[in-house]
Amino acid sequence: MKWTESGGGSLGDRSVEVRSLKLADGSGVVRRYRTCTVFKDGGSFSRTPAFARLFKSDKGHIGALVTGKNMGSVKIGKNYFLQQSVLVGLNSLSKKTLKSLVRNTAIEILDLDGITVGIEK
Repeated sequence: MKWTESGGGSLGDRSVEVRSLKLADGSGVVRRYRTCTVFKDGGSFSRTPAFARLFKSDKGHIGALVTGKNMGSVKIGKNYFLQQSVLVGLNSLSKKTLKSLVRNTAIEILDLDGITVGIEK
């Protein structure tokens, strides 16, 4: 895996489409939220998916950085979240998306305090 230095860590070179994320709501219940790229502030959902790339912190923990396409913002849920990019644990991604991201890499997936992260072997 090729890593590119980025603010506070490193980004992987492979990106994968993301249509939904599993996140905890205000009461702690894990729910699946629809995810897309929006180009206006607070706009409605678009058909353009968000994209995820592996992100390795300075400590060596690997998560996923979800960004919008072409400098768009990421919208998560109807009223839940609108931001330029979101850093999430690997357990937030679907199995198919996670498998596409870690394919042909030397990443071991483990659970730390309820969040699934990866560590490069």
